[in-house]
Amino acid sequence: MNPEPIWQEQDLKKALGLSDNLTGQTEIYGIDIDSRRVSAGSLFVPLTPPVASRDGHAFIPAAFAQGASAALSSKISSDSSKVFQVSDTYAALVQLAKAARARVSESSKMIAVTGSSGKTTLKTWLQHILCGVGRTHGSEGSFNNHLGVPLSLARMPAKTQFGLFEVGTNHPGEIAPLSQMIQPDIALVLNVLPVHIGHFNTLEALKAEKLSIAAGLSPTDTLIVEAGLATAVDRPVTTFSIQDFDTSKQHGELSEQGLILYSGSVSVNGEWYSLSLPAPGAHLLATAAACLAVTQVLNIDSKDVIEALRTAPLPAGRGHRVEKSGITIIDDSYNANPESIRFSLQSLKTEPARRRHVILGEMHELGAYGVAAHDSVLAAALEFDSVVAVGEGFRAAAEKYQVPYVESAADIDLEAYSLGLASGDRVLVKGSNRVFWTQGFVDQLVKRIPAP
Repeated sequence: MNPEPIWQEQDLKKALGLSDNLTGQTEIYGIDIDSRRVSAGSLFVPLTPPVASRDGHAFIPAAFAQGASAALSSKISSDSSKVFQVSDTYAALVQLAKAARARVSESSKMIAVTGSSGKTTLKTWLQHILCGVGRTHGSEGSFNNHLGVPLSLARMPAKTQFGLFEVGTNHPGEIAPLSQMIQPDIALVLNVLPVHIGHFNTLEALKAEKLSIAAGLSPTDTLIVEAGLATAVDRPVTTFSIQDFDTSKQHGELSEQGLILYSGSVSVNGEWYSLSLPAPGAHLLATAAACLAVTQVLNIDSKDVIEALRTAPLPAGRGHRVEKSGITIIDDSYNANPESIRFSLQSLKTEPARRRHVILGEMHELGAYGVAAHDSVLAAALEFDSVVAVGEGFRAAAEKYQVPYVESAADIDLEAYSLGLASGDRVLVKGSNRVFWTQGFVDQLVKRIPAP
């Protein structure tokens, strides 16, 4: 919950175009669309089909039981003091989002990021950097679609100086309206990869969709893209790029906390910088380059940014490391696509270890690329000490390469698997969200590793 209310009742009603008799003193400390996530002081917004799978109005009593201070409703309610009547709850959420964007200071900077892979890590790293500069608000987790973006905006405190928003897509035409809702001062495309491509005819169509994040920019605002995308844009851009890794020189420096740091070189508009990160990988180096590009546009000293990147956090499920009994589990289980798996495998190769193990989960939404993609990434994993393939997408490739295969993560005998590990080993767990992350697989694996 926010330490200060994000909406006063009077301001909330004004944003929604509701009459206000000025008798209400309700303060809103959060906004939720899931009654199970409601905290004390929250506004509950019950969504209805087709925006939601079922009518959220049925959960208004549960939301109040959880501590909600108010709710919206498009149905007649007997408790008018706590339930605000609107004609459409989703439209009301969008109204709140637009009002939240409009009320921040003109000097505030809104930043919208998109890309096929790495959006959440980029947002997290920018938040890590910008929190030391001013009041920063970032979208929660991967709240990056037609629900997540307005919800994240509506939650933004009025005194925000930096707003950070992810924008994602599964279908053509989704990004532009979300960008127009955010009205960013800076829009960034981290990368374009054959991911979530099932509803796009070509990679070029996906590229055009990602670049449509510029739709919310004014002519004086800034678009930042990876250098290879610059020729696809018909407006001035800020570019970033990385130097190919020399894997023989990626580790050796220690942080102030005694952790290994991994060095590399990045450029912004052709000017090169050396920096060190708390984890290896070209994908993370590109994320660092994007951070430098954003902060340069914001006129933040690059030396301060490079220093902050030495302690950049890895979000849960996105390369986060868990250690037990000298064994390191690399939890990259939140999501996966062909390129992000290759990035993770490349990173694993550079890390000092007694043995390196890989548990790969199938990838979703690849369309016609699916069969070849699973074959390719499994072939790339064969050089490691052990590999387990999980999910139907890997069935044919696992048979081809004679790799141990199971239909689901639940079929892995974690007791036996953990007993095969030893101090100094590293285990990479990587797969699409439904394969490992939603099953709590990494937590289960860590629990099975014997204590020292």
